[in-house]
Amino acid sequence: MRRRRHSLSGRLLLLFLLTAFLLAIVVRTGFRYGVEGNFRDLAKPHVAEYIQHLLDEIGDPPDRERAARLAERLPLDIHFTKGEIWSSGGHPPELTGDHAHTQELADGTRVEVFRRHGPFVIRATRGEQTVLLVPRGLAASDAAPLVVVLTLLGGLTVLTLSYHAIRRLFRPVETIRSGVARIGSGELGHRLDVRRRDEFGELARSINAMADDIREMLEAKRELLLAVSHELRSPLTRARVRAELLDPGPAREALLDDLNELETLLGELLESERLRGRHIALDRQAVDPTELLQELVRETFSESHIDLRLDPPGTWLSLDPVRIRLLVRNLLRNALQHTPPEAPPPALASHVDDHQWILEVTDHGPGIATEHLGHLTEPFYRADPSRQRASGGVGLGLHLARTIAEAHGGTLSIQSEPGAGTRVRVEIPVPIDE
Repeated sequence: MRRRRHSLSGRLLLLFLLTAFLLAIVVRTGFRYGVEGNFRDLAKPHVAEYIQHLLDEIGDPPDRERAARLAERLPLDIHFTKGEIWSSGGHPPELTGDHAHTQELADGTRVEVFRRHGPFVIRATRGEQTVLLVPRGLAASDAAPLVVVLTLLGGLTVLTLSYHAIRRLFRPVETIRSGVARIGSGELGHRLDVRRRDEFGELARSINAMADDIREMLEAKRELLLAVSHELRSPLTRARVRAELLDPGPAREALLDDLNELETLLGELLESERLRGRHIALDRQAVDPTELLQELVRETFSESHIDLRLDPPGTWLSLDPVRIRLLVRNLLRNALQHTPPEAPPPALASHVDDHQWILEVTDHGPGIATEHLGHLTEPFYRADPSRQRASGGVGLGLHLARTIAEAHGGTLSIQSEPGAGTRVRVEIPVPIDE
């Protein structure tokens, strides 16, 4: 209802109606004061001459035969009093309408014009004789209500057709709105399909050109980031070798930790940008997710306590095992970093249901404020920058996890509240490999 109230089509239709109404008032006023007066003055002698001619045709005193022949030639009913009332047809009308005009002819006949529901009635008085001239259209005035109803129906039909025509004219607005929303949400490959040659067509082509420019700009930035990250690997490797040759001590360990963090950052950057490229290359294989997760926990988190809630082995899915291991490793590291020693251990759950693999990592840490949840998977976003730097994170782990899930056609969602821990849920729709 609110959308209809603010509809551009409805407002445009109201504007047209208001414009037509004001234009009719202006034209009516101009005609009344500028044209109607002159026209009346010009037409009055002709009308008087015509009435004089009719009365002469009827005769003085009025002759029934001459009046009857005149009524046959013209669409006119004639009534007059000559001792008794005589009529060429019908009954004399009751002169109860508005008195419009009075004039005296050259022979002294008094002529009065009455208006009754549109047509006119002319009454001419010669001494004691009275002649009524009634256009036969007066008899049709009984159909006036029907004419009014048909006129209203016609007007409503015209308004309805006009409204739908305006709606059709503005139909590309919804296409443009939804298309801009999809492009704004990151779907840069989407293009507006508006095949019009008017302003809407030009606007759609401009938005498509803008999307092309943004896509090329982001692709150039991605290529630059990949090149820089790749070039940093060689000096980073040399620095690591030299650090390994240093004498053991706190300084050497701190240097190796920093180099490890830098290698992780570069690795996540490269992996994230590769998966966001135009051609995502996943190395899908038949994988038992239970065995993959057990192996990952055994090799990487053997010293940590993790509550495993996995389906029994034996279900095979088409996954990229390297990327899935990276996804789960990032989630488990986050869960372990934010779980206090006195709290229950993080839980890793895996379940296949209706061709959908559901993976959940739950911790019992301090939780995350609601205002941060929508931004946690953005690159380099930190809900608490000071704590993230202390723990060595740079804000790429969740972003890379979401990118890997989306590369598999899935989603990643986060549920959390302060004091109640955090749950990260990954849903990947994959067909079961029999």
